[in-house]
Amino acid sequence: MQIKKQYHAILLLVAVLIIYFSFGLTHLTKFVSFDEHYWLYNSDDDRIHQYWNAILSGDWEDTRINDKPGITLAYTSGIALLFNNESSRGHVLYTDKTVKIFDPEVTEKINLLFRLPILLITGFFAFFFFWILKKITGNEWLALLAVALTYLSPVIIGISQIVNPDSMFWLFSFASMLSYVAWLKIFEKKYFWMTLVFFGLSMASKYVSIILIPFFLFMSSAFYLFEFSAWKDGRGVLKKIVFRNSLAYIGIIAGGFLIFALMMPAVFVEPKYFYEGTIGFPGMAPIFWLCMLVNAIIAADAYFNKNRILHFALEKLQIVKRVAPKLIAFALLSSIAFVLINWMLRHRLIDLSDVSFDMKRRPEFGNLPYAYRFVMEAVPLAFASLPLVLFSMLYLWSKSIFQKVRHDYLAFIFSAFIAIFYLAVIKEGLVLTIRYSIILYPISALLAAIALDNFFKAWQEGEGDGRKFLLFIAFLFSIILLLFGASSFEQAKIISEANLRIFYNFHRIIFALIVIVVVAISTRTVYALISWKKLRQLSYLGIFLLVISSSFVSIWLIKPYYFSYSNELLPKKYIITSGWGYGGYEIAKTMNALPNAKNTTVWADSYGFCEFYVGKCIHKTKIRTDIYPIDYFYSTLQSQLRPEYIGTPYREDGKAIANIEIDGRYKNYVRIFKAKKVIQENSVNE
Repeated sequence: MQIKKQYHAILLLVAVLIIYFSFGLTHLTKFVSFDEHYWLYNSDDDRIHQYWNAILSGDWEDTRINDKPGITLAYTSGIALLFNNESSRGHVLYTDKTVKIFDPEVTEKINLLFRLPILLITGFFAFFFFWILKKITGNEWLALLAVALTYLSPVIIGISQIVNPDSMFWLFSFASMLSYVAWLKIFEKKYFWMTLVFFGLSMASKYVSIILIPFFLFMSSAFYLFEFSAWKDGRGVLKKIVFRNSLAYIGIIAGGFLIFALMMPAVFVEPKYFYEGTIGFPGMAPIFWLCMLVNAIIAADAYFNKNRILHFALEKLQIVKRVAPKLIAFALLSSIAFVLINWMLRHRLIDLSDVSFDMKRRPEFGNLPYAYRFVMEAVPLAFASLPLVLFSMLYLWSKSIFQKVRHDYLAFIFSAFIAIFYLAVIKEGLVLTIRYSIILYPISALLAAIALDNFFKAWQEGEGDGRKFLLFIAFLFSIILLLFGASSFEQAKIISEANLRIFYNFHRIIFALIVIVVVAISTRTVYALISWKKLRQLSYLGIFLLVISSSFVSIWLIKPYYFSYSNELLPKKYIITSGWGYGGYEIAKTMNALPNAKNTTVWADSYGFCEFYVGKCIHKTKIRTDIYPIDYFYSTLQSQLRPEYIGTPYREDGKAIANIEIDGRYKNYVRIFKAKKVIQENSVNE
């Protein structure tokens, strides 16, 4: 029996989810990330238990469980409380406040119960994203590609395994943005209510969702600008649309705030919590009131003045419609391209290697020139995106500079969101991590899908090849690929950096000529490839299978440490994220197999090991080693142990007895060292 054509996309979407769940369920219980101990494991004071205990007892003030606020986690992961008997006693078998003994089996059971709802809810949201994108674009294949690139991203799979506010934030904020686009384009009440609900849930996930308030206004303003040519002769239509959107804007914000307040009743006891989580979010108050003023002026102009002011402004600002997308595209293209080239050249253009991406706030970051800081914020997106997504975005932004793109409104607003997001975090003095920039990954997947749609449809419908543009793309890709090749050779020890330096210093003219020739040949090769007639005629099914295949390879190579993913364009000597608790389970299994393991004591410098270890474990920065003799050290990148304690004088031979390097990056390690007994004579008071 033949399957009807309209079900083909759904079947392919199901195939994407099978891959997503297959990888997502792998290793789901076998790690503990850095912040999860605040949310689960201890029914006395963990945040999820705290929330529901407060709700059941009517202690409303205690429903403010975190400053994120992370309330949606209490509803998603909180589902576990209906089935959970283990976490009522926790996974700690014994503790004297310094030494703890854990039950690894209970740890895994708790992990499964609290993480599985997040994985499932995130997965089934794929159907919503597919449906809303199909409505917005009128393009089933573009919607399918966007969802596939989102759900087959290693970092999205990784965040879906972690009990953390960001796990829910990206889901609801992205859903609210797409729903608002649907409201603007389709004008059906259901999209208004969807935007309102998702915005409220996003606010209840993370306060940074307040950025959506100015962004919604930006989206509607850009919509008027892009659609003005179709409306300029019908002022009555424009008046109705503008006034409707102005009222909807207020309704969405008010409704979202109400949902946030109802989910965190503490705001009714302490009104300052409401203010601090909404208008009072750092730096937001003047922006919020400015947005309200601008929206009020637009609404008043529509109702009382028949849009005369707005009509005049849109007419005069049509040049912005032509120039702004090019400027945004150029800024993002140049930033990402510079990041790729600079890191592949081992920071020979600008040395930014000392700025850590796991410390959030760094004093030296604020001293950098503004352009350098913008570049730094682009690093996680450049190196934690799938290569196909990254190159597709570069293609889209390049084409936006030279030519008009399909779905230009979507390409513009979501590219602008990335730039606005970077500017906002720079103002806050933050260095973006993958987790803090997680909302950018579904957005980049959508931009990549738009790029692929542009790439294949342009030729299929006879729009010409844009030779100058393609030559530019070929040249850019050739430079990146050549640097990648040189980096790979150096990492494989085929060519040493010293030999390259000698070759460059003593044969500069020959070196320059060789580089020019190689770049010219590779540019021509890339140009021929992307202009290849058979590539142009590739079917959508063929495109989709290529997307699936390339994404599958990336996930497979990093599994099961998905959230530590970095693409191969980042040289192995660098990292952009730490292990996130990965590797501790595997090291603990090795230690548990040792004779007399239950009677040994390990001093661990981070979470993720002790919870799976059957012996005694200490997780403190300082202890009295005369009272608590140490047998082994567990050491990671985020070491919190005193350097003199983990240095070679206190290890038997200075070598790790067990070692895991996440993603093959030697800086991202977890290790076990055997302690010398002499350390017992060196006590430190707590």
